[in-house]
Amino acid sequence: MKALLIGSSFSAMPMLMALKARGLTVTTIGKFGDDPCHKFADDVILEDYSDGATLYRICKDGNYDFIVPTSNDYSYLAAAFVADKMGFPGFDNPETTQILHVKNKFRDFCNQIGVPVPQTYGSLSADQPFRLPEFAGRALVKPVDSFSGRGVSLVASAEEAMSAAAHAFTVSRTSSAVVEQFVDGALHSHTAFIADGEVIWHDFVDEFCEVYPYQVDRSTYPSLLDGRKRSAVHQAISKIVSALHLQTGLLHTQFIASERDFWIIECMRRCPGDLYGHQFKFSFGFNYEAAYVAGFLGEVAQFPEVQGHLTAVERCVISTDVESPFFAAGLRTGGRELRYVPLKESGQKLGAAPFDKAGIAFLTGDAAHLKTGMSADTIFLAGYDGF
Repeated sequence: MKALLIGSSFSAMPMLMALKARGLTVTTIGKFGDDPCHKFADDVILEDYSDGATLYRICKDGNYDFIVPTSNDYSYLAAAFVADKMGFPGFDNPETTQILHVKNKFRDFCNQIGVPVPQTYGSLSADQPFRLPEFAGRALVKPVDSFSGRGVSLVASAEEAMSAAAHAFTVSRTSSAVVEQFVDGALHSHTAFIADGEVIWHDFVDEFCEVYPYQVDRSTYPSLLDGRKRSAVHQAISKIVSALHLQTGLLHTQFIASERDFWIIECMRRCPGDLYGHQFKFSFGFNYEAAYVAGFLGEVAQFPEVQGHLTAVERCVISTDVESPFFAAGLRTGGRELRYVPLKESGQKLGAAPFDKAGIAFLTGDAAHLKTGMSADTIFLAGYDGF
């Protein structure tokens, strides 16, 4: 049987290997010929997969049994467009897909069913005149259809928001943005697998944005979130699952929690990137990406029973806030095992976050700073003079 993996970056590698472990013949599609997945695939298509019509033509010509989106919204949305026309398993209907992946539609939906989200002050479009009501406090201007925090600006007035919208439009494929309340608190993710309209496995991860303020570059597992907050978030996610009648598969969510409240920031049905699932693999042996792939094969994933002590895992995405030549990355730590995925070679240009990264490090083993959620400054970048 044949599968098309829609995406070819390093984040898609675990999905490729999960498909090949099932004995499937796997074709990868992605426009960059040096992407790592292309080197391990059975066949390669060097095209831009983000256009639904192009992907539809490729899927009809390729006679694939399954299609699997990877770790960005463009991959998932194009795949969902094709699945609606061709009946591939693992996808919701088009209306549900739009609700979950377009920020202003998601906010409106959550307000309708009573799930807490930041207040929306208005939606903006480059091709229509717009005005915003004045608002108190700070707000975020976001492209409605971007990911990884791209194009986001923090503003303090409606006038500033109007100016920031121009930046958001340059990142949005629909030249549209949403202006929403800035909520203060700790960032977390809730990741869940669904079958028969219910959450059958879920867990939490603590997340931090230390280089670029709207992109996660460090996370720790197990989460320190208290049981009361876990239960409240889980109930909110279950309400979303039930109201939208979601198909079998993954629903991944980011939320912000203060001491008393929480707000859902976004939900997605694609796999989170930057090897997110390896936190569970290195902690208790769960193959998260294989479980993700199962939904697109028309199957319900299997989940391990977790017993006893969980190994602590810290994931560090190595990036910089200014463009610079990359030379080396260093480590300051003791007593923990390091696994490092290099994404740059010495001498290559390293772009500023959120558009580039030098590598990803996983540190496993108990560490005092994981108990406080504070950075231990374990990973650092070095130019030649500082190496």
